[in-house]
Amino acid sequence: MKHRHRPSTRWLFLVVALLAGSLALASPVMARQGTPQATPQATPSAGAALATIPVAPGSENPDADPEATVTLNLGGEIDSGDPQVYAFLNEIEIGAKVFSPLLALNEQNQVADAGAVGMEVSADGTVYTFQIRPGMTYSDGVPVTAANYAYGIKRACSPIVAGNYSNILYDITGCEEWRSADPAAGDAVLQPLEAAVDEAILALDEQTLQITLNQAAGYFPYVMATWVTYPSRQDLVEAGGPEWWQDPATYIGNGPFRLVSWTPEQEWVFERNETYYRGAPGIKTLIFEEIDNSQTEFLAFQQNEFDLIGPASSFLQQIEADPELSQLLHRQTGASTFYFSYNLQDPPFDNLQVRQAFAAALNRQQYVDQILSGVGQPAGTFLYQGIPGYQERYQQTYDPERAQQLLAEAGFPDGEGFPQQQLRYVADDPVAQQRATFWAQNISDVLNIDLELVPTDSAELQSLRTNRDPSLTIYLGNWFEDYPHPQNWLSLVFGPGSTRAPLGWEDEQFYDLVSRADALPISEAAPLYEEADAYLAEQAPAAFFLHGESLILIQPELQGYVSYPTAIVDTVYQIEKIYKTRGG
Repeated sequence: MKHRHRPSTRWLFLVVALLAGSLALASPVMARQGTPQATPQATPSAGAALATIPVAPGSENPDADPEATVTLNLGGEIDSGDPQVYAFLNEIEIGAKVFSPLLALNEQNQVADAGAVGMEVSADGTVYTFQIRPGMTYSDGVPVTAANYAYGIKRACSPIVAGNYSNILYDITGCEEWRSADPAAGDAVLQPLEAAVDEAILALDEQTLQITLNQAAGYFPYVMATWVTYPSRQDLVEAGGPEWWQDPATYIGNGPFRLVSWTPEQEWVFERNETYYRGAPGIKTLIFEEIDNSQTEFLAFQQNEFDLIGPASSFLQQIEADPELSQLLHRQTGASTFYFSYNLQDPPFDNLQVRQAFAAALNRQQYVDQILSGVGQPAGTFLYQGIPGYQERYQQTYDPERAQQLLAEAGFPDGEGFPQQQLRYVADDPVAQQRATFWAQNISDVLNIDLELVPTDSAELQSLRTNRDPSLTIYLGNWFEDYPHPQNWLSLVFGPGSTRAPLGWEDEQFYDLVSRADALPISEAAPLYEEADAYLAEQAPAAFFLHGESLILIQPELQGYVSYPTAIVDTVYQIEKIYKTRGG
């Protein structure tokens, strides 16, 4: 499956993609490979406690303006607001205002309570039982039950709904088979597949939800903190039809805000949900404008029309030179990694020394400084600092002398005899051309290897990458995090069965490490993931060069926001804590 794609929204976590000149997509996850277990025994195991997100709504802060309006920039219009369908960052941003997931992540990226306040896991790790929060309601006062969460999660497995992120749930028994079926196959085919999912996602009573998996998956609680678990309400979905999310009368959830109006291509307007279970948000009115021009957005912030933006890296020098703007600037590493990838099936990249030579030849800091205006962090491994499994035992680093020595040991002294390689880039993207030109010059300077730059139609290049075409012997790749667990990185991109891995990457030692880690709770799995991360960097099926970085400008009146390891301002899990000071 393809890497998870997002459109060019202009704030918060999407900034990392824009800074790097990427298409800005979120990562589509692949199904885990594994053998289904025998009938699970639903015996609870220890260690399944959820962290707690403290209740501290901004509306209760004495400095908060109770009538405050906060205006943000969504960037481009969304394709869908249906949480079981959408996948793009701006869509997730909208849905997170209306709905609350089954679980959440706290500011340490620990799995915490949300729609569920309790979780038990069977001894074999295949049955999860969630206790739904008592007293929680939709913004129209209707109680939220286990059946609502079951309905939402089942929808994400449906071939009729055809969600773009269904495969994040493929560990659930029957989900992959049902989602993969032809929606026109007829009831004789579809009903038994649907029935299997019905058995795997059960509302045992109004407050108890049970989910059965094919195999143990220690990362599964993180999946339950994503938008696919939002409790879309069956009566509203059916009343509104396919476009139910476009109407405030049917786009009703259990989240911190309720939709008031939507003007396509212009703005979304929300008002606080006074009955939100974590307390009334500190923002009375939340507006998302839709401006996709970075210069217009930047000027609007300077005129106090936006409370927060993610400026393009091209504005960094201007911001840092401005005594007022520089005080409003925040920077933070993002959850994304950019890299060179290869066809490992054929020479020359089937040779470990060749791959290691390319990894040692990349002048990462110079790339950040010259191409990204100093925005971004050089990457020496796939995982980023702050996620469990990150390690510094083995990092790819810029070492031109070692690169030249490795290439000579591989049989290509000073690049002599190295076969001609093509490096493709998106033809109509000047940033992509600039990036490819930089790396071609870098490789030429260090290894004396000339890469042929080939401008390519974006759709053709996407197809070549998606299908891992053997003609792509060397190419630029990237990965954006879906949830902060190393399984979402190491296993899904480079693990067994991955369609995202470089062609020819099949390493049983790596597979063993991540497969063992995937079945364990993160506290037990982290050392295995660390070993896998180091091994991956050393084997160099990819040459990692960049972790994205977020730039955020925040008006001083905006307060109460919670920062996460890769998000300066969280608006998905704890936006109710944000408020605006009086007179701001």
